[in-house]
Amino acid sequence: MSRSETIRARAAYVASRLESAARELLRRGIYAVAARLAVPGLDEPIRIAVGSVDSEGSAPLTGSELYAVASQSKMFTAACVLMLAREGAISLDDPVSKYVPDVPAVDEDATVAQFLNHTSGIGNFIHAMTVLPHPWPRMSYDDLMALARMHGRQFRAGERLDYNNTDVVVLARLCERVGGVTLAKLLSRRIFEPLGMRDTFVAQGDDWPRSRMARGYYMPSQGYEGPMIDVSTLADYSIASAAGNVVSSLPDMMRFARCLLGETSAIGLGTADFAAGVAEARVDASSWFFPRTYGRGVEAWCWAGRRFWGHRGSFFGYHSGTFVDPQSGVSFSMFLTICTAGTFLRFLDLQAHDYMAFLESCAHAALDVAELP
Repeated sequence: MSRSETIRARAAYVASRLESAARELLRRGIYAVAARLAVPGLDEPIRIAVGSVDSEGSAPLTGSELYAVASQSKMFTAACVLMLAREGAISLDDPVSKYVPDVPAVDEDATVAQFLNHTSGIGNFIHAMTVLPHPWPRMSYDDLMALARMHGRQFRAGERLDYNNTDVVVLARLCERVGGVTLAKLLSRRIFEPLGMRDTFVAQGDDWPRSRMARGYYMPSQGYEGPMIDVSTLADYSIASAAGNVVSSLPDMMRFARCLLGETSAIGLGTADFAAGVAEARVDASSWFFPRTYGRGVEAWCWAGRRFWGHRGSFFGYHSGTFVDPQSGVSFSMFLTICTAGTFLRFLDLQAHDYMAFLESCAHAALDVAELP
């Protein structure tokens, strides 16, 4: 058997193993699971898709549906910041206050670089929003800054890593003020279009094709009695702002994965740009789920003895991730749909371990094919 035949046979084997793992997740209450894995030497990505596009089982999942990428959105905002820095429009060593006035709950000298790697110490608006909301709110920049102010400054800038959505909301405002247009237009012109990401949208108004989404759901935790709510029908995802308001597809996220690996010059960024200025969590960091290693808009996880760079995403009804291993050149992207009910802590208790285990399974599967002798 030739090497190419061996790689194809191993790819078929790991696809069957991943599909079995995904079906186990369905038995544990998840509605749908999809993944794509790209391996050097393999002409087509390994693909799996199990479950249904919605809770009613109206159609089987194909894996090409749109979904809320949630915190994977942070990579796109970071890319805009890095391009502005490369062009000399900003400096990563400058204080954010040079570009965005009146940022609350943070030291005046906190730098752009510290906002990129979550060491700014700014108040986290998520911690001032303690329940799943009903009705679904539309949140402005000022609304989110008011929540950050309520949470309050957490520590001296640069002191430690503290994964924080407010950092990215402020960086998005910086991009808009320096770039002169909305972040949605910046992302489209500078990232999505150059990389050929035609199925990637900022979820606001009617600007994204909701009918093509795999359906994730949520149940408000207070003041609501009724059926679970289809997240694709909600007005927008401004509750997450730039920290999590992008909708995309697995094929598009795999295109961005090639960018993370430096395999495309369309936007001129690669692993070295993102995996820089790295911050590490202290040994007493409070939660196993949050990243312990963070660069410029990307997090790192150690799977199969390798450091994979990319980002996970968790939102109401959706969990996902896109990661690359620069050493082997493998990449993968996955998503799953659920019904989020209760607080985020409830998700951590009930489903986060399954989600993280499947992410790690994707990493092992890709390496299993890539490292054939």
